[in-house]
Amino acid sequence: MLFFATSCSLSTNELAEEVKINMQEAWKKEGESGIKIESFLLTYKGGNEYSGILETNEEGEKSKYSVNVVYDGKNFTWKIVE
Repeated sequence: MLFFATSCSLSTNELAEEVKINMQEAWKKEGESGIKIESFLLTYKGGNEYSGILETNEEGEKSKYSVNVVYDGKNFTWKIVE
């Protein structure tokens, strides 16, 4: 999954929260109502790149994913890497 959103300059924690909200909105639009985010941690890698760990509860089953985020100070994209 790859999504794009617009935002103003954010800290890493603020960016993580915005990405989390964007994920939930994207899943809702896709009709994926059974996914609940348990936690999402984001770490700055360098340049415009961030790496995240997403833990979900999907209809009672816990899953863990890596997430790549690119943020240029205004816009971000995220992609779940399975």
